[in-house]
Order: sequence, then structure tokens, then C-alpha cells
Amino acid sequence: MVKTPREVGGCVALPWKLPSTDAFPSKSIHYLYLKPHDPKIPDDDARRSLFLVNIPINATTYSLKHLLSDQLGGGRIEAVHFAENATGKPTGEATSSRKRKRMTAEELEAGLDAHSLPNTFDSTIHESGATAIVVFVDRPSMDLAFKQAKRTVKAGAIIEWSGSVDGPPLGSKRYEHHKHLQYPSRKELLRSVNGFMTAYAQMEEARSRENARKRQMPDEDGFVTVTRGSRGAARLDETKELVEKHKEKSKGLEDFYRFQMREKRKEEHAEMLKKFEEDKRKVEDMRQRRGNIQD
Repeated sequence: MVKTPREVGGCVALPWKLPSTDAFPSKSIHYLYLKPHDPKIPDDDARRSLFLVNIPINATTYSLKHLLSDQLGGGRIEAVHFAENATGKPTGEATSSRKRKRMTAEELEAGLDAHSLPNTFDSTIHESGATAIVVFVDRPSMDLAFKQAKRTVKAGAIIEWSGSVDGPPLGSKRYEHHKHLQYPSRKELLRSVNGFMTAYAQMEEARSRENARKRQMPDEDGFVTVTRGSRGAARLDETKELVEKHKEKSKGLEDFYRFQMREKRKEEHAEMLKKFEEDKRKVEDMRQRRGNIQD
């Protein structure tokens, strides 16, 4: 019989026994690989976290807490991060109650995705070999769970996996429940639609406020943004001030283009010819008056 290694790639190989099912009547051994979390970019939670590899497909926050805290005798767990959570938000953790005073239209529009129709599956099935990060309340709690896992492997003990009993149903039961969830009640649909429409109304209100502010604030060049439903002009004093700033910026740029320089030279030449002709007529008039006086 081939002896299973206790560690693989720096991870402790913790065996546990999966219960039998109708599809697979015999019990099977599943290996969970765990080690202290050591990310490339450390964060505040890394030093008190365990990195798990090859979690069961039906693993939940509760089942992993039960395994590490109750069955292994580790410390208290604060949160569980599954690989499916791209944002790193722990499963089951409540969002912060602190709210911003006013959100922009873009932020409200991005939040519309949160108001979706009811889910047709009541649980998440993880991919084979999926990972998870378990955050403990402190470093000693994490060390205790990791040491207990090492002792269990060294003693050759095999833990019974309770996730299949307490976790979400699999197989035909899962899809029977899925079929039932495809037809939610009118109350649930109404709650979902009302939530979406409320968020959409808030987004439109925020967008109207932003457009009204743009109608009152001219830009650096003195122009006022024209928006749909725009009424009135900007404040006169602000407009004059920005126009003066624009004139100061434009000083020295009158002859920037070549055709402007050519036109200006032509105008100067024509002005000189005009003055020359006027001076010539003045000289002729003076000569005529002088000749008349001598006669």
C-alpha cells in the first residue's frame, strides 16, 4: 500500500472521510491541504489566516468553521473567503453600517446589479481543487488549528466530513429544489423589483443634481455646459471673471498662425500706403497754398 505523504508543497495533507451517497455508495477519502496564508502582497489578516486547497465542492462557511474550530479544536474564526469572491469580501459578513452622505450617479448605477431577481440555486458548488482563506480572530487561534491538523495527520486519524449532512443538498435533490426556485412567489418578485426601482430613482435624482450643478458652473474657458432641460444662464459675475481669465491666457497668441501673420502684414502695408497718400495730398495742398500767397 502506498503511504500518503503528510505534507505536499509545504501544505499539511489532512485526510477526511466523505460519507456515502446514492450515486457513490462507498465512503471515500478526501484530502484537504492547508498552510499559513502567505500572500505576495501581505495584508493585516494574513498573519492570522490559513490557506486551504482542495476544499469539498459543497463546502460552506459553517462546515469549514465546524471542521477547524470544533472537530480540530482550533480557535474562533472571524470570516471565510472563498475563491469565487473576487472582491475578497468574506462570506456571510455584514456590510458596514457606515454610509456615505451622498453617492454619485456612477456609484448608484454600479450598485443596480445588487438588486437582481431571486437566485434559482440556494447554494454554490465549488470547482474541483478550489481554495479558501480562513481568517481567525487572532494569531494564537490560527496556530492552534494548524498544530491540531498536524497532530491529526501524525496520529493517522481520519475526520468525518459533516458538510455533506449539514450542507446544501446535492444530486437530484439539488435540481428538484432548483426547479422549485425557478418560480418565486409574487411577494419575492415584488420586493426585488421595488428594490431595483428605488435604486434607479436614486440614481436619476443624483444625475439631475449633477446636471443642475453643471448648468450653474462655467468651465475654465467661460463656457457653460448645456444639458437637457437647461434653464437660465450662469451667474454673471462668475462668467465675467472666467472670461477675463481667458483673455489673460490668450495674450500673446493673436499671431499664432501663419495666415494671421500674413494678414496682419498686409493690413500694416495697406495702412502705410494710405498714410503715404494722405501725406502726399497734404504736401501738394501746402505747395498750392504757398504758390498762391507768393502770387
